[in-house]
Amino acid sequence: MQAPTYERDFYADDFILDPAPYYAEMRALGPVIWLPQQNAYAVARHAEVVEVLQRVKTFISGRGISVSEDVNKLLVGSTVNSDGDAHRRSRSITATPLMPKNIEPLEDYIRLAAQSLADRLVEKQEFDGVSEFAQILPYSIVIDLIGLNDSGRENMLKWAAATFDLMDGHNARSKKAFEDLVELRAYLDKYGQAKYLKEGGLARRIFDLAPENGFTEEEAAQLMRDYIAPSLDTTIAATGYIPYFFAHNPQQWEYLQNNPELVPNAVEEIVRLVSPIRSFARYINEDTSLSGVDLPDGGRIMVVYGAANRDERVFENPDKFDITRKVRKHVGFGFGVHTCMGLHLARREMVNLIEAMRTRVKCWHIAGETERAMNNSIHAFGKLPVRVEPL
Repeated sequence: MQAPTYERDFYADDFILDPAPYYAEMRALGPVIWLPQQNAYAVARHAEVVEVLQRVKTFISGRGISVSEDVNKLLVGSTVNSDGDAHRRSRSITATPLMPKNIEPLEDYIRLAAQSLADRLVEKQEFDGVSEFAQILPYSIVIDLIGLNDSGRENMLKWAAATFDLMDGHNARSKKAFEDLVELRAYLDKYGQAKYLKEGGLARRIFDLAPENGFTEEEAAQLMRDYIAPSLDTTIAATGYIPYFFAHNPQQWEYLQNNPELVPNAVEEIVRLVSPIRSFARYINEDTSLSGVDLPDGGRIMVVYGAANRDERVFENPDKFDITRKVRKHVGFGFGVHTCMGLHLARREMVNLIEAMRTRVKCWHIAGETERAMNNSIHAFGKLPVRVEPL
């Protein structure tokens, strides 16, 4: 059976500005669809998304996770763009420090930082939900945790955004991202040595463990991308929706104030609805079929996390924000061997930030015109004027 065709451009401005209606169109069209604009297949329903992410020998990441071969040449070598033993070896270095037991010593620091930020913002009452709220905690924690020098610190947000903007490979955003990533490559070439990195930081740890895991110093420098690129934007994107969802659903905030045990579940519901990473692609490594659709060796298939997280087959009233929802099946952090390695840190940051605001804020309001961040892969706000009423 052939896949039905979906003519819209997945990376077009209107799609990025409001993807949910287009996700619904993709799901309605079929379990596997063909996107001629991207020259790739796509899965938008939850069941097929999970199946693709489970079948790691058929749908591989080691040939890159973009739909553009030019982009994939730049990406191959990082943990997320690898498979099998190579993936396990690199992830053992990059992901281990971010496991729950290893970030537990950071809990007090995260909690105090969240409370300090909440005090400042509630005193101001009006602030930007992105630059003054969502960015502050992830940026300060990740920067200190990774331990880059000053040049790396100043450019992390730009480089991270560029990495995700690359995924299309063809539009103006991708072309600008190529220029920014040239800077990142130059940075890694110059400062990708242990002597330039903070003692005890995660970036330095890569170089300490690289030799015993079979990596050269040059390969270790490339693994630093795993911290520079994905460690900020996804958490910031999801955190920026905290004010938005609670401003539009005040009854949910009131309920949360009286039921603090739901804070962790509220984080999962936010991540589900936001789905910070809209989609990554996989390389089809052999002739195969998926839900009755024939897929050719050498093709590309896009895994649309954002659409899967609103699949009515799995989530009742999927477009509704409900902090009591059972959300264990959401794929907002990915699924399987390539699950986001920073999800535990992201959860702790968001939980502590919501908890700090819960005890200080009576209600949230959107205080002006919002702006979307125009990024090919990250679903986020660029500007979000917020006003809070203190308790």
